[in-house]
Amino acid sequence: MDRFQQKASASRSHKRLGFTLVELLVVIAIIGILVGLLLPAVQAAREAARRMQCQNNMKQLGLALHNHMDTYNSLPPGWVNYDESANRYKTGGWQHGQNEMGWHWLAMLLPYVEQPGLWELVEECEAARPTGTQNPCDHCESMDPNHFGREQLPAFSRCPSAVTLSKQFSDGGYGLEALGKGSNYAASWGSGNMLSWESSATRGAFGTYYTTQEKFNTPAVSRADRYQHSKGMGSQDFIDGLSNTVALSEIIGSDGLTGTSSTDIRGVWMSPAMGATIFSAFLNPNSRERDVIAACDETIPDDRFPLLACTEERDTENVYAAARSFHPGGVNTAMADGSVRFFSETVDNVAVWRPLNTAQNGEVVAE
Repeated sequence: MDRFQQKASASRSHKRLGFTLVELLVVIAIIGILVGLLLPAVQAAREAARRMQCQNNMKQLGLALHNHMDTYNSLPPGWVNYDESANRYKTGGWQHGQNEMGWHWLAMLLPYVEQPGLWELVEECEAARPTGTQNPCDHCESMDPNHFGREQLPAFSRCPSAVTLSKQFSDGGYGLEALGKGSNYAASWGSGNMLSWESSATRGAFGTYYTTQEKFNTPAVSRADRYQHSKGMGSQDFIDGLSNTVALSEIIGSDGLTGTSSTDIRGVWMSPAMGATIFSAFLNPNSRERDVIAACDETIPDDRFPLLACTEERDTENVYAAARSFHPGGVNTAMADGSVRFFSETVDNVAVWRPLNTAQNGEVVAE
């Protein structure tokens, strides 16, 4: 082979070692298409895993409710109120004229969700409460050195699909102590407002156990009696059936997503307020209508954050907060029999969702 042929052969060999610009662009385009096809599938798989973990958390809470029922023959009361009649719907503490706040359902479940340390703090601050102090829950949240309620709850109370809440709640100029957020699970208050528990037509699986100041201040009332563990709904009280009544569903908070101020109570686990640890079926799951709650950031825009927009109402019982989640299409629920179900946000509110959130109205639900 002469020198010219050797150079031509070497040149052809050199050209075969690389890719042309067109070939590279074709490969990049193919990779882009594959990523575009696979990314939604990966995201869907991750959300499915998060949703499964959320359902497992709710299952554990459902089991805890039944363990409580086995011990006390009832679910825990939604919350305990020892105040005068006019304050039977208020949950804001002494800063808002509520002077006899007892404990609520989530705190009473702590021994049954493997949180004996947190329950021990409840009992410690209850035992340390001075004689005559009439606000068990409010006292514990402000008591040194523990300031019970200011920290985040452990993972059992949080849905991994929800935005992490980092800001403590503080009620602006009212001086309410900082309270920790972190709860994504709430008790069903029925199909109406904060006084749903007063009517069999609207009462849910949970409600207020209301008693008087005189009973609370009776010397014979022990500290254990102040919890009122046995004053919730017993299995015999579920006229519509345990399997036909929603006990728990999901709620979401706002600060991690919107950068809102700390005056929004949603997600505060120490409070029995609407949107904090209780919800109402007055609105559909993930409703685009505003929640009406006692402490909210009204500056959250409806167009950017439709699930979080709210209206503040502090002077009446007409407050309600929908079940809400970041799961596509709906919310998880724990039924009163302990089973876990997923309900679409398009569920019929009048024919299905509200009836499933009442325990004593005698509806026949056609799903």
